[in-house]
Amino acid sequence: MQDVEAAGVVDRFFAACNAHNSELLGRCFAPHIAAVGPDGEAEGREQVVSYYEVIWMAVPDMRFTVWQTITEGDEVAATALVTGTHTGPLLMPGGESLSGTGRRVGFRCCWVLTVEQRLIVSYHLFYDQLEMYSQLGLQLPGSGTPS
Repeated sequence: MQDVEAAGVVDRFFAACNAHNSELLGRCFAPHIAAVGPDGEAEGREQVVSYYEVIWMAVPDMRFTVWQTITEGDEVAATALVTGTHTGPLLMPGGESLSGTGRRVGFRCCWVLTVEQRLIVSYHLFYDQLEMYSQLGLQLPGSGTPS
């Protein structure tokens, strides 16, 4: 696949995320997509789309501002700033739910995606958890006082 085609798929991904459109987002992913991030792993189109639906409920005005994409064949790395207001329940590590805080967040993210046949087949998401948690007024899980 040409670099331009892979980058175009990633552009569609971010457009669907910014539109909060589950149907369009699902069309970006292969049925067997595998996604890994700080929140865990998701396998299959339905699980990955569901992850974004949960995030959109927690931050209904979430926006992705893409800073840079680097494409090499089927691989695309993208950096972005994610911004929004936390007004809905946010699923936390360990299964707890954090009620809306009303706080604005803005944190940096990086995706490393693999594209095949114009669909995303896998990605790794990295984001600044400390930046996000501190803006929400939280400590990182497990960051209590050392014994």
